[in-house]
Amino acid sequence: MKKICFLLFIMVATYATGQNKDYTISMNGLGSLKLGMNQAQLEKLLNQKLLLDNYLDTINDHNWDTARLKYKGINVQLEFTRSYYAPNVFHMRLIGIRASSPLCKTATGIGIGSDRLKIIAGYDSYHVNIQPGYANYYQTEQGKGKSTLSILDDAASTLDYWSDAYTMVFYLLNKKVVSFELKAKLKEER
Repeated sequence: MKKICFLLFIMVATYATGQNKDYTISMNGLGSLKLGMNQAQLEKLLNQKLLLDNYLDTINDHNWDTARLKYKGINVQLEFTRSYYAPNVFHMRLIGIRASSPLCKTATGIGIGSDRLKIIAGYDSYHVNIQPGYANYYQTEQGKGKSTLSILDDAASTLDYWSDAYTMVFYLLNKKVVSFELKAKLKEER
């Protein structure tokens, strides 16, 4: 009986470890979702078709699009940009992932509910930017207790045009994480 219980414990622990990797936040992705993947790669990974409204909108010059969907049972928002690899030939590439599930954590355990100081200590070798309000691109959503903490890699902090650049953004309410976003500025493909 003890051998069966021990074997069952090992199987459950192995399954739980595999599940945690699905929700691990890193500078370049969330689990299997990696920034820079193209739409076809994502559709194969997710086993579903992604409907992007602006995918074929070349008249209005919309280079960005988003999709909201479930990934491993959690809600995520994916952001895409048009990436040209030949004249007038492009595909959509993943440049942003946003979620607010408590299942999502960094390898060091930073996730929803984590304190601002834990993030700063965990990324002390990176460039850190803290600002009031929820900063989303060119607008900021103000509000009492709202702030944005961004972790930038070297290419993002120096605006290096020739390298892929990654940023991990934590949205805080009263100095605690309520959601996160992963962003990438990617080189053009050739």
